[in-house]
Amino acid sequence: IMREGEDFYKSLGYKPLPETFYTKSSLYPLPPEADYKKNNHASAWHLDLENDVRSLMSVEPNTRWWNTVLHELGHIYYYQAYTSDSVPVILRGGANRAYHEAIGTLIGLASMQKPFLVQKGLVKEDLEVDQVQGLLKEALDYIVVMPWASGVMTDFEHSLYSENLPKDQFNARWWELKRKYQGIVPPFKRGEDYCDACSKTHINNDAAQYYDYALANVLLFQFHMHIAKNILKQDPHNTNYYGSKETGDFLLALMAPGATVDWRENLRENLNDEISAKAIQEYFDPLMEWLKKENEGRNYTLPEKV
Repeated sequence: IMREGEDFYKSLGYKPLPETFYTKSSLYPLPPEADYKKNNHASAWHLDLENDVRSLMSVEPNTRWWNTVLHELGHIYYYQAYTSDSVPVILRGGANRAYHEAIGTLIGLASMQKPFLVQKGLVKEDLEVDQVQGLLKEALDYIVVMPWASGVMTDFEHSLYSENLPKDQFNARWWELKRKYQGIVPPFKRGEDYCDACSKTHINNDAAQYYDYALANVLLFQFHMHIAKNILKQDPHNTNYYGSKETGDFLLALMAPGATVDWRENLRENLNDEISAKAIQEYFDPLMEWLKKENEGRNYTLPEKV
C-alpha cells in the first residue's frame, strides 16, 4: 500500500520519496513481542525542514489505511514541494494549515472513484455504480464531520482557551455543543467526573486542528472541481487523476510557495476564486435532492438552527 501510494504521486510528476523515508519511518503495526508502544494515530513529520521526512503509521491492507497513506503522503509531498532555496526555512509550511490537510485528502477522494479503480484492475469496467449510495458514503466522510469539526471541536477549544472554561464545566460544555451541532445526547448522564472531550487526541496534543479539517473539506472540493472541469474535462464524480502531469503541476503551484504568499492570494491566483462552499454543494447536489425526498415527513434531532 505504501509503494502504491507513492506511485500515485509519482504518476502526477513528483519525484520518488527519499529512501530514508522508508528506513526511518515507523509505518506498520508493532509485532506482539515489541518492548515498546507507539501512537497509532497516523502523522507526517518534516524533521529538519529539509529532506528528512518521515511518517508514523500502522498500515494494514484495507481501504481505511489506503486513504490514510494517501493523506499522509500528501503532507510529505507538500513538505518536499516547498523545500527549496526560494522558500526561507521559517516559511516552509502550508499556505495555511488547512491547505496541508486538503491536499492528501483530495488524492484520497480521487483514488476511490471508479475510473482509477478500473485502471488498477480493482473493479470491472461494466460495474454499475449507484451514484446516490456512492455520494452517501462520501458525505459520511466529508460532510457529517463538518458540524463536529467546525462546531463542537472548534467551539469547545474556543471556550477552553479564549474564555478559560473552568474544569468543573468541561463535560457540560462538551455535551451542550454535541447537542447543539450534532443533535445527539449521551446514552446516560455524564457528570464532571468525566472529561469526554479528552478522549479525542487532538484536544490533548494538536489544538485547533479540527478547524483546519473543516476548512480543508471546503478547499479540497474547490480543488477537485477545478481539476475535473478545467484540467481533466471529466465528470467530478468519475475522475482519474492517475498519470495527469497537468494535475500534478496545478497542485504543485498550490504547494510550492509554502507560506511565502497569503493563502487567499494563492487561491485567487490558481483558481481565480475565493474560498467558497459552492463546489462542495454542487458536488453533493444529487444526494441532497435524494435526501429531501427520502426525509419528507421525518422529524429532525437538531434542536436549533446554527
